[in-house]
Amino acid sequence: MHHIIYLSSATKPMSGDDLTKLLGQCRQNNEQLGITGALVYGGGQFMQIMEGDEAIVQALYDKVENDPRHTGVMKLADKDIPHRSFGSWSMAFDTVAADALPAVDGYATPDELLRTLPGSLSGADDLLYSMLRTTVGETAS
Repeated sequence: MHHIIYLSSATKPMSGDDLTKLLGQCRQNNEQLGITGALVYGGGQFMQIMEGDEAIVQALYDKVENDPRHTGVMKLADKDIPHRSFGSWSMAFDTVAADALPAVDGYATPDELLRTLPGSLSGADDLLYSMLRTTVGETAS
């Protein structure tokens, strides 16, 4: 099992429709490739964690580097991991009424997502997960 974590800037602001389309494409591709992870967008920045077979994760990252929706792609981590941290999330997303969100398969509030992060991380990964917490508006614990 392998993961890559990267940070990038959007080349243009992403609307809700843009994000819905992007996440729909990610979900479909990731399910076919056996990739799991998380994609966070805020303040014009993307942060993504991709996990799965090393060759597939690397090929997906190479594709991201050439995606015209990103600029300044910076790899933060690229390493083998003992197990998936986001095994049940292939980046599921849908646009629904706020009161219906808890029923959407794969939906988690930022707080719920952060509570389920693994507890035994390396120092570098702990720092990256703290960045994820900050990106989604939570304070690191």
